[in-house]
Amino acid sequence: MNLLVTFNFQLSVWLSIAGGIVLINRPELFFADAGGLYGPLLNNLILAVVYLVMTQLAAWWARFNRRFRLRLEALIMGIVFLGVSGGLTVYAQANQLPLQDWLSRFCLYVSFSHLLYFWIDSLKLQPDGSETG
Repeated sequence: MNLLVTFNFQLSVWLSIAGGIVLINRPELFFADAGGLYGPLLNNLILAVVYLVMTQLAAWWARFNRRFRLRLEALIMGIVFLGVSGGLTVYAQANQLPLQDWLSRFCLYVSFSHLLYFWIDSLKLQPDGSETG
């Protein structure tokens, strides 16, 4: 089970990084009418995505270089992507941008993958079969 959760976490990390890079270069894939993205509106979106990609890379680097043992970066990024999922919808409605339906669901997937990866560590069993708490 841990192997499957870890694989899913790795997949969500790399999909979010790749998706961010694609969004920076081709916003029309994520917004139905990207022609409305211009000036400060486009710059704000790109800057937010750049920050997310950089933070995700930093969290991944910290996780797999064993800098932290608590998987805290997975919890933080899970909460951040949960906020992005809701915030992206609000941002698109406030700025009258047609948002692709799957984008918010993708952010939820990334969020829950990170949260599950953090949570599964707290369920490791002791040698006698009891759960840690």
